[in-house]
This record gives sequence, C-alpha cells and structure tokens, in this order.
Amino acid sequence: MPAISVVLGDRKKSGRALSLNILRPEKGIAVVGVARNGLEAIAATARLKPRVLLLNLNIFKGKKSNLCWALRQKSPRTKIVLLTRRTPQAAMLDALCQGVRGYLEEAAIISFLPKAVRRVDAGEAWVPRKMVSKIIDRLAGHPKTPGR
Repeated sequence: MPAISVVLGDRKKSGRALSLNILRPEKGIAVVGVARNGLEAIAATARLKPRVLLLNLNIFKGKKSNLCWALRQKSPRTKIVLLTRRTPQAAMLDALCQGVRGYLEEAAIISFLPKAVRRVDAGEAWVPRKMVSKIIDRLAGHPKTPGR
C-alpha cells in the first residue's frame, strides 16, 4: 500500500519543522509538501492531491471557513486535520460541519500526530473526546446547553 501523502500548512517555521520531524521517521507516511500561507496551501493541495492536509489555523488571516471550502474544492478527497491552539469549540464545530475530518490541539501534536494522520486517512474522525457530545448535539439540532 502506498504511503499516506501529507501536506503540512503552517505559517510558523517552527510549527512546520515540528510536524515534519515527527512524521519524517514514520513508516507509511510521506510528507510531500509544505505551505506557509493559505494560498500556498490551496496551490499545494490542488497540485499534489495529498491524502491528508495538516493545516494550522494560523496560516490564514481571513475567514477560516473560506479556506476550508477552497481546499475542498481543489481536492475533494483530501482529508483535512486542523492543528490549533485554543480555538473556540463553536469554531471547531463549524469546521467539522464544513468537512474538516478532525483537529489536534498543539499540545497533543508530539503524542498523537502520526496516529491522527493514520486514523483520518482510514476514514475516521479525530476529535478530543470532550467534543463528541457537542457534535452529537449539533447533529441533533439541540440548542446549546448550559455547561457545555
């Protein structure tokens, strides 16, 4: 089976280097491109058609949903995983509703990045367990409940 092709999108050189250093030694995963901004991410995704796009939300200064939409238009089969600091849960729910397959908080990248890539490539979602009830509430059309 061919390696899982991955494009890394992160505005910060240190973020790209961290992800690259974690994924480079992994068997079955090949980083095929990097992007430093939203336009580069769109171009690399359109050209390389990676199976997984790891995208740090710091890469785009405009409306994040527009970037996700553009990426999905250029390569509908590419599965997007957002790498993020402390993004509000409502924003993450919106991204998931637009086709993002998961997200990984920056604090968990070292421990879980290869596993997240493999799981998302296999068709699973990658979200923190604390988000599952919120996703179910959103799918069921329930209003926000206190404390959630």
